[in-house]
Amino acid sequence: MNALTSPAHNHKVMTARIALLTALGTESVFFLTLIVAYIALRNQFNWPMEHTLSRLAFPLANSAVLILSALTAWRAQASISLGDQTGLKSWLLVTLLLGLFFVAGQVFDFTNAGLRINDQAFGGVFFTLMGFHALHVLAGVVILAMNSLRARLGDFTAEKHIAIEIGTYFWYYVTAVWIILFAALFLV
Repeated sequence: MNALTSPAHNHKVMTARIALLTALGTESVFFLTLIVAYIALRNQFNWPMEHTLSRLAFPLANSAVLILSALTAWRAQASISLGDQTGLKSWLLVTLLLGLFFVAGQVFDFTNAGLRINDQAFGGVFFTLMGFHALHVLAGVVILAMNSLRARLGDFTAEKHIAIEIGTYFWYYVTAVWIILFAALFLV
């Protein structure tokens, strides 16, 4: 029995997956609470943001960036599963850059939305939803950066890459949360 199929290794992998699921469950409750607060406000007041195609153009393009980054994260994980170190490094870097580009787009979008943090409840709720999502994306970028550094140091193999798997699943999560937030903020 080698170290990668040992009970200790399997326990570490299972513990990492359970920890991720626990954290994502907690985060889901947090985002759900914010979305419920947003919906309650939307049902009580006229929301001051238009839902026109011109208003949606930039958020749609920025959403496409994040969805593309989920695909590049998948490519990074698929690469290391096949033992492709070069592919892992390249796709992690692309994912990281797309994540940073997405956050910059969120900052741009909020500053041009016509809302301010102190605009009654509207700006506060909009900023909180977008801001906390941006913080989660930045946390994902940190994970990507750490995994990218570790990949450059040769820490991952086709058999040993749980950090890549966990980082990729977190990235999928922030992408899925954004799709829900996008629908709530820009389409409802």
